Amino acid sequence: MGSCAPRTNACSRGDQRRGPWSLAWAVGLACLASCVGVDRGAEVPETCELSLVTWNLLHGANEQGALNLEAKGRYLRGLQADLTFLQEIDRGCRRTGAVDQMQVLGAITQQRPAFASFMDYQGGEYGLGMLTGLPAFEPLALRLPDGDEPRAALLWEVEVEGERLLCVNVHFNWVEDDGARFAQATALLAVLATRGGACIVAGDFNDRPGSRTLAAFQAAGFRHADPHGPTWNAREPSKDIDHVLIRSGAGLALESLGGAILDGDLLSDHRAVNVRLRVRRSTGGSSSVDGRRPP
Repeated sequence: MGSCAPRTNACSRGDQRRGPWSLAWAVGLACLASCVGVDRGAEVPETCELSLVTWNLLHGANEQGALNLEAKGRYLRGLQADLTFLQEIDRGCRRTGAVDQMQVLGAITQQRPAFASFMDYQGGEYGLGMLTGLPAFEPLALRLPDGDEPRAALLWEVEVEGERLLCVNVHFNWVEDDGARFAQATALLAVLATRGGACIVAGDFNDRPGSRTLAAFQAAGFRHADPHGPTWNAREPSKDIDHVLIRSGAGLALESLGGAILDGDLLSDHRAVNVRLRVRRSTGGSSSVDGRRPP
């Protein structure tokens, strides 16, 4: 039920060593343009496959409030995804033992973690995070319009097929009134419109297909890669609110190979969404720059 294995044309993973990531707050993606690119001297395949997962972790607890972060980490390790988008993450909060949850998950999965903070909470920070085994540039956080809570998107460029692939993790406002949710999506799309490269936006959108929030992404050239189906709540799912959206761009073409909605061993109140993508080097320009590889 996890990533497609064996994946003989799986995208190559980079150095798995972990280390602290500094997180620069950004209004736009101008800082990303200053990141140096990849070494074009090495031969790279024209096509490969990626496995993605998005999952709301309920701050490392189950629906009954018991902490289970390590169990979730082991579950994620079993999926062996190339890119993992995680929502409701604590860093140093009293309610979850003051641990850095992304560092814990990075250690369990042996992948690089990144974190973006929404707000200070219980002596620490609350936000969202990502994991990857691919070569990656410096992650950035983009402040979005506030809703019932502050919100930010986590932006992380990775190297695939010798090109940059922009990955964006989101957790939009959750209340029935979609005003703040739509404003957050609109602000994000305004920034993404300045970038012509391939892009994945995944996470807890708190909105269903057909909503004006999802329609805005479709109008901006994104399409669903995830299988349609309810993802909340985990035990008796009735709302289709967790999504993976893709957009091809300069240098890379993205194609969905299907996926599955996983019960996540009922470790959270959301189900996990697992998607496989075919990534193909395209001829419509390049998003890479000659120079050294990402760290």
